[in-house]
Amino acid sequence: MKVNPKEAFFSNKVNRVIVITIIMNLFLVIAKMIGGYFAGSKALLADGLHSASDVITSLGVIIGVGIAKKPRDDEHQYGHEKVETIVTFLLAIVLLYTGLRIGIVSGSSILHRTSIIPGKFALYTALFSIAVKEVQYQITFKVGKEMKSSALIADAWHHRSDALSSIAAFIGIVGSRVGFPILDPIAGIVVSFIVMKVGLEIFKDCFQQLIDVSIHLKDLEGVKKSILQQKEVEYINDIRTRRHGSKVFVDVRVAVDPTMDIYRGHCVAVEVESIIKKEVENVKDVIVHIDPSSSTQ
Repeated sequence: MKVNPKEAFFSNKVNRVIVITIIMNLFLVIAKMIGGYFAGSKALLADGLHSASDVITSLGVIIGVGIAKKPRDDEHQYGHEKVETIVTFLLAIVLLYTGLRIGIVSGSSILHRTSIIPGKFALYTALFSIAVKEVQYQITFKVGKEMKSSALIADAWHHRSDALSSIAAFIGIVGSRVGFPILDPIAGIVVSFIVMKVGLEIFKDCFQQLIDVSIHLKDLEGVKKSILQQKEVEYINDIRTRRHGSKVFVDVRVAVDPTMDIYRGHCVAVEVESIIKKEVENVKDVIVHIDPSSSTQ
């Protein structure tokens, strides 16, 4: 049965969520830019630029997640999951750039004393944005955790940072309207730091994944304890894990009785593999090497 590409695209939960958030963001960009321009709010205009970057990064997530799901081939024998990490890495760079740009625009406003009192429409737009972006964050983060997608989780944090920036914009607008117009560009600078902080955290996590970071050491110790509960495993010579996009690869060397026959050794290896897949979340592949205990201890 031939599958319609359009139907296949929208049947994917990740794609559906991203498309919904893109549509919502397009409305927000228009509302914020118009509201910021006519109401004279630097903070709201900066927030609008942030929402515009959300649209671009969400499109990148769709492309990256799609490529990451491709099966292994002769040229990519470990699969394509790392593409998702690269997309997330680029997302972090976009966040850092957006935050820096917001800070420059707001700082320039303070230096040149171009602050004006924003109109009421800016206030209402900021409130509307806070509600919409928080809904986007909750939906995207939930699906990202469910699908084990680092790119989608990063995109969710992009939405959350936008919600936080809208809160800062709201505070700045209120401050300006009660007699402190400089609070509006100051709020824009606060937004800048919020966005760059989130971007830096995501950047650091992606960098670790790109150099094959292990799973958390606490989790690794738990895996070792579970393996040693297998009565025929005398000790563990070595265990290595690495994150490959949203997946995890595990290599382990266990020591057993040197008189054990090959078939029984194979059975022990299968049992150890099963233990690891049960203990470690989202494992893609496990390699178990059997060592004779007397020659390696």
